[in-house]
Amino acid sequence: MPDDIQTRTTRETRRLNKMLRDGGVEDRMVRALRPVVENTAWMKVKLDAAREKIHNTDIVIPYDNGGGQKGIRESPAFHGYESLWKSYMLGMGRLLDTLPEREQADAEKNRANEAAPATVLDLVMARRRANG
Repeated sequence: MPDDIQTRTTRETRRLNKMLRDGGVEDRMVRALRPVVENTAWMKVKLDAAREKIHNTDIVIPYDNGGGQKGIRESPAFHGYESLWKSYMLGMGRLLDTLPEREQADAEKNRANEAAPATVLDLVMARRRANG
């Protein structure tokens, strides 16, 4: 991994571990969740980088397979982003599930405020509306 990605992944890993420990999760559980924390942190960093790259790209792109097959398909970049987003949300869900109930309620409220768009199109349209 490039240093910048590694640095940001390490920072996010620390943040997630702190969230778990501050939330009352026992150290043995935090250690057991290490692979989930590290991969979820990595996905967060990659999502941030991917969002920057696809910010001004189209959701769909034309294709020509030759032999008369032409059309429009979903951009591979958006498809990859959407797939990574779903995996990230699964990882975060697993981590949040380990928090005691009071902490879970607060975390769920925060996650609801950051509700995931159902599709990449919803994400892009929400950004365009926000940017005017």
